[in-house]
Amino acid sequence: MVEGGWSDTERVSKFHFIHNSITLSSGIQIWTVPYTTNYRIEAVGATGGYDSYSSSYRGRGARMIGTFALRKGDRIKILVGQEGGINTKSISSGGGGGSFVAKYDNTSLIVAGAGAGIENAKNHHSSSDGSVSMSGNPGHGGSQWAGGINGNGAPKAGSDNSGGGGGGFYSSGRSSNQFGGSIGYGGEGGKGFLQGGVGGRSYINNVPGGFGGGGGACGSGCGAGGGGGYSGGACGDNNNDSSGGGGGSYNSGSDQSNTCCYNSQGHGYVIISIV
Repeated sequence: MVEGGWSDTERVSKFHFIHNSITLSSGIQIWTVPYTTNYRIEAVGATGGYDSYSSSYRGRGARMIGTFALRKGDRIKILVGQEGGINTKSISSGGGGGSFVAKYDNTSLIVAGAGAGIENAKNHHSSSDGSVSMSGNPGHGGSQWAGGINGNGAPKAGSDNSGGGGGGFYSSGRSSNQFGGSIGYGGEGGKGFLQGGVGGRSYINNVPGGFGGGGGACGSGCGAGGGGGYSGGACGDNNNDSSGGGGGSYNSGSDQSNTCCYNSQGHGYVIISIV
């Protein structure tokens, strides 16, 4: 049977070839395109972490789908977002990592924003979910700082005990004022995609952001991390029933299908298939 222009035998051999054409560079996969044709790319962002109070209300990752014309020999960078740090000892959790697909020259193709971490959440806050727009979401509760815009990390993390902001495509999220200082309190901002995408660290209890720009939690009764994405989600303030902001998304493909709030179960993923 022929489906989409490829026989079953051809389809198996081509996907075997695709599997064998992937290398790794600092956690980012480099895929060499095996055939000139159209590819369907589905990217899903990770969820934020949860804390000892509740596992029910963490931020969810966005799902982005598009079709892309790729040429044989093109090299494509793929970063699969990882779940934000889970805090079993106290309240506040890490932001999830966004899932990124870009050309080797760092031209963005598709990015799915991740969900944010939570602090002592008593309800689900919609701004904690990954957004299908390019901008990162604001946090919920307390100061409710803004998320990043235009592919940049979250720009604000004002208080000493906030979490870290989510990283974007071009730049990293901001850390809390005292992270790494003489007090060392708060959470670290997640690194941007171009900076390697490593999740931010936490001050205490080892509650980092997920790989893919997730912001680190403060870690002990203080602010949660923002989600990574095309633009980073805002950090969470130190406030009961609060959260960071979900990361923004991007899609330059045709035949798009973009969905907020899709992933509630952990790590993100990327699926590439021949159309």
